[in-house]
Amino acid sequence: MSELVLKVTDREGALRELRVRSGEPLMPVLRDRIDVTIGTCGGELSCGTCLVLLELADAARIAAPSEDELEMLDALGAGPGARLACQLKLSDSEDGLVLTIAPEE
Repeated sequence: MSELVLKVTDREGALRELRVRSGEPLMPVLRDRIDVTIGTCGGELSCGTCLVLLELADAARIAAPSEDELEMLDALGAGPGARLACQLKLSDSEDGLVLTIAPEE
């Protein structure tokens, strides 16, 4: 597996650079490496606490969201570039991904 670099802005506004392996799911990477409370539903696509905001160019280069994820994003009132970390599995195409962990509601 190859190594990827993610640029993540946490909820306090600090920019962090994370090195991760291709194939890792994004939600546990953020939860474990940034020590942030996200994914309270355990990744079951029912809470929306793992909302992340991607740069629009980055959002365009990753896999499109499923219908279920789109429904949750709509229910959250999320705008363009918003995704749920529980639904993203990192691949080589995500190297250099820039994202912000959404504020807690």
